[in-house]
Amino acid sequence: MTIRFFDGHACLQAGKSVLALSAAVSLKVLDQQDSNGNYLYARGRHKYFGIGALVIFFALFSGYGMAHMLASMVNVSSSGASGSIIAGCLWAMFQWCLERQMIMSIHSDSSWVSKTIGISWRSLLALLSAITMVYPFFVDSNRAEIDVRIGEMTRTRLIQNLQTAQAATGLPVLQKSSTDLDEKLRKAEDAILSDPPQLAEMRKQLHNCRDRAREEERKSMQQIASWQQALSGIGGIAGITSINPETALLQQKITAMQNRIKAGKVRCQQYEQEINNSLLTWKNEKLADKALVATALKQTQSSISKAQERSNVLEQKQTAKIEAAAASGFAADFAATWQMLQDDQHRRLQFIWWLLWFLTIEMVAIIVKFSSHTDVDAKLNSDEELVKFDISQSTQMRRAELALRQLHHAMNIKGQQAALQADDGKSAAALATLQRLHELEKQAGTGSGLSFESQQMLQQTISAIHASFARLLLVK
Repeated sequence: MTIRFFDGHACLQAGKSVLALSAAVSLKVLDQQDSNGNYLYARGRHKYFGIGALVIFFALFSGYGMAHMLASMVNVSSSGASGSIIAGCLWAMFQWCLERQMIMSIHSDSSWVSKTIGISWRSLLALLSAITMVYPFFVDSNRAEIDVRIGEMTRTRLIQNLQTAQAATGLPVLQKSSTDLDEKLRKAEDAILSDPPQLAEMRKQLHNCRDRAREEERKSMQQIASWQQALSGIGGIAGITSINPETALLQQKITAMQNRIKAGKVRCQQYEQEINNSLLTWKNEKLADKALVATALKQTQSSISKAQERSNVLEQKQTAKIEAAAASGFAADFAATWQMLQDDQHRRLQFIWWLLWFLTIEMVAIIVKFSSHTDVDAKLNSDEELVKFDISQSTQMRRAELALRQLHHAMNIKGQQAALQADDGKSAAALATLQRLHELEKQAGTGSGLSFESQQMLQQTISAIHASFARLLLVK
């Protein structure tokens, strides 16, 4: 006993069956042969086997594209990978069914208007299918650049997150206030070391006062010296003055001049005291201003610390979400791909090239089905026309049969109506007579309490009714 593990003929037949099923045509039609063993529809046979191969090809690539996108969504985890494979297989089956419906709905002998309309909506479906197939190839071929773009977008979003978190807690405003207060504090410290605005004028007045006092003192000392010389010339001894009017007058003048010198010095001392008081007042005011600014700065810095803590909390929460979004797979890849297609004309040209290539390949089956009319198409169209004609004839025969039945029924109804009109109420009268007779017979059977005369009258009435009923039947 020989066990065959591989049957080449069975595998070949199974493959041909799958191709024929994918092309929406019967394998029996494609494999019909004449008496010499030659295929009856050789040209159409190759056409539909090729169309079936293209349908299977598109289904497989569409399933791969869908599985790739779903796998990128779940970051290719163990459970996610199996789910992506299952979803890819389901999508491949859906694409296979869609392609078969598109092929089945095409008639190569249709008018050009119908073909133009058909190609339009089929081209849209083909474009969507081509995009599904192109996307995974484009992403895989540009993976490095897409990762760079994702990193740049993530960094930009993190910076924006930091800025918005700080703005939400009012940190920038507080920092600006702190900077302004630092500037005010520096100005207050500089003001403490500076002089009041009027101090220059006061110092100038003090300088002029001292100059005048020195000049007056010099002149006064010269005058005093001359007066003292005159006093000594009068004959007075040093420290001893004779009491006479002239001597007394000179001494008064010397004393007055000395008092004048002292008054000038006192006046300058008053200017100097005013300057010192002004400086002290100025410094006290600026120290008070510095204390106020320092207190406000301290409060602002405390508010900045609290706002910074709240900002850090908000930033960390949003940062975790941004980083998760950056690693989310499909969404991040799609955003980076879209940005790359907008900014990079070379990548955009690459994507268009891929798209046109897959779209052209997918349109081949549709164009071939539309444009070429082979022997198989003729066979299928003739069979379809015959089936339509047979269905049409059966429908017409069924309609005629139903119409004939309706006619018979209508004739029966008309005949019954004519019979009733000819009867003219006789049947109804006979029926009423029969019912009355039945009632009288029943009454006669149960009327044992009646008198003999009454029973005879009842029997006569029954006999009369019998005779009347017999006449009605005879007339009818």
